[in-house]
Parts: sequence; C-alpha cells; structure tokens
Amino acid sequence: MRLLFRSLITGIYLFLMAPFIFVAISSVGDSAMLSFPPQSLTFQWYQQISPSLLQALSVSLLAAFATMIIATGLGVWLALAIARGRGALVRTFQLLSIAPLSVPHLALGIALYQTVLLLWDFSGVALAGTFRGLVLGHSVIALPFVVRGVLAGHAQVKPAFEEAALSLGASPMRAFGKVTLPLIRSGLVSGAFLAFLASFDDVPIALFMGGGEDSTTFPLQVLASLEFSLKPDIMAISTLIVLVSVVIMIALDYFFGLERFLHGQSAD
Repeated sequence: MRLLFRSLITGIYLFLMAPFIFVAISSVGDSAMLSFPPQSLTFQWYQQISPSLLQALSVSLLAAFATMIIATGLGVWLALAIARGRGALVRTFQLLSIAPLSVPHLALGIALYQTVLLLWDFSGVALAGTFRGLVLGHSVIALPFVVRGVLAGHAQVKPAFEEAALSLGASPMRAFGKVTLPLIRSGLVSGAFLAFLASFDDVPIALFMGGGEDSTTFPLQVLASLEFSLKPDIMAISTLIVLVSVVIMIALDYFFGLERFLHGQSAD
C-alpha cells in the first residue's frame, strides 16, 4: 500500500512537472522550429531572445512592481478598517474587497474597459492601452490578496499592544509604525508578494487595459508570438522565468518558511 501511495505521488509530481520539462528541453534544441525531442543541444536561443520579448518582460515587471506598491498602500488601510470597524459599512467594504476574486477576470476586464471608455467620453482622459491603465486594472485584482494577507496577520495582534503604546504617549501613526506594523509584517509581505504575482501572471485584464506600445505585457507578447510561430527563444525565456521563480520560492522557504509566508503568519 505504501509503495502504491508513493508511486501515485510520484506520478502526480511528474505530471505537474511535465510541461516545464518539455519547455526546458525544447529551449536547448538546435532546430529553429519547435521539435521534440531535439536532435542536438545548443544554448544559442538564450543568446537570441527577441527584443520584443525582453521589452514585454520589462513592462510586466514594472507593472507588477507598481501594482504591488499601490495595492499594498491601499490594502493595508482597508484591511485595518475592516478588522477594527463595526457596522454594515464595514461588511460592505469586506465584500467589495474580495469581490474581484469571485468575478471572472475576463468579465472584470470587459467592465474596466467599458468604464475607462466612459471616462474618456466625459473627461478626455485616456487609460485604455496605457501603462497607467494597465496598473489600475491590475491593482483591482491584486488588492484582495493584500487585504486578506493583512487580515490574517492582524488576527494575531492583540489590541492591548497598540493601546499600551498610545497610553505611553505615542501618536497613532507612531504606534502603528512601531507596534502594529511589525506584528502584521508577515501578512503584509505575503499579500504584496501575491499581488505582484497576480499582476505578472495576468492575461484578461492586460488584454483590455494594455496592448499599447508601453503596456504590452509578457504574456500578451508570448500569445502574439505563438500566433505566427513557436520559436525556441520563447521556450528559452520561459525557462529562465521558471528557474528564477523556483530560486525565489526556495529562498522564501529557507528564510521565512513558505507555508507560514503564504498564509501571512508571524514566526513564533
């Protein structure tokens, strides 16, 4: 029975790893078109990655970083208001803060696109197809991750800690910075990390809010490239991104403990 269980687990892991293994092996093939298995091995495609892919990757990284900053700045205060507030209004804020998680992102992208078109009709402000519009759309889907992360961290904070700081003469902002913020830091960082990933990995929102010269993200550029050909340089840059992601996850697990980090729990 134990052997059967281990075989099943091994099979599941191999099934999950199969796409990455296929991409990684294809990225070192000598053929200019996708072929598997490759006849011979070469790393030339890593040196010939298309500039358009690199440009799109930089857009994705910048948009994800800007989204993380905005979502974190808004999410921490919204989460604290939900955690400490009372009444129907707080319940409404709580429902609105997690609503993007329950709405299909394709529908959300269409709604955001229609909204910015109405804004352009009334004010002349163009957001669709711009970098700021892309960041705005990504902030909408990233905000719930920060709110949930901060709420998870705040659940372990005793109100007496901040009350003690206030009673000793600290201002509300100083008490927050010196007492509350360190206690919710783990949840805040995990929420910000997930917000970054939500932006970097998004396609539906970027499809409607991006697409301009400075707002074409890496997933959109890959999809556009695949429409015409499947060149090995796409496999090469995809392999590099996966490897960097694996290194980051290993580092997070080593320094913080991955499960505790993702759940926003503080170390004992």
